[in-house]
Amino acid sequence: MKSDSIVLLLLAAGESRRFGSEKLLADFAGKPILQWSLDSFGTIDAMGKILVVNPDFEPEMFEIGSFQTVINENYKDGISTSIVRGLKECPDSCEGIVLALADMPLITKEDVERLVGSVTTEDEMVSYVFEGKKGFPTYISRKVFSRLSRITGDRGAYQLVKSGLAKMREIEGRSHNVFDIDIPESMNCTDHGLGITDSNGGFRR
Repeated sequence: MKSDSIVLLLLAAGESRRFGSEKLLADFAGKPILQWSLDSFGTIDAMGKILVVNPDFEPEMFEIGSFQTVINENYKDGISTSIVRGLKECPDSCEGIVLALADMPLITKEDVERLVGSVTTEDEMVSYVFEGKKGFPTYISRKVFSRLSRITGDRGAYQLVKSGLAKMREIEGRSHNVFDIDIPESMNCTDHGLGITDSNGGFRR
């Protein structure tokens, strides 16, 4: 599949409760956590790029670039509301979406391109998996959109797979595909291969 037929949804509306402060502004290896994703995905040739944020988002703190920013007023009801909110902004002509999370700063443009390049017409969902754990980014076909628009709570699109409402094909990822920042201790990037290759063949910057 060509990337210009998909829309990238970058979900950044979380409450950062476990982190204790607004984590997307926290410095991670020299720039805010969110800025890593904005920079990595900025040159992807997608039909659209949508940044889903909460009402307290401060756009002046970031270089948004080519992303369209939309506000999720219902963000306190869980990540599902951000997916549904972003989905509403997708043009009717898009063939699928790619979901990425703003607290996963090591995901790259190449991850997205490899994912999208692997998609076939039979796929409903495709996602990276590392050591049995579902990772990101995740592709979701238009054929699943009606079901996706009805998800609820603080669970993501994977709830469709768990409930038997969608089939997901796995592609092998690396450690950075499952690395996210939930607590300040996660900021020790050297444990996850930033600038080096870790023991699991992890990310190199």
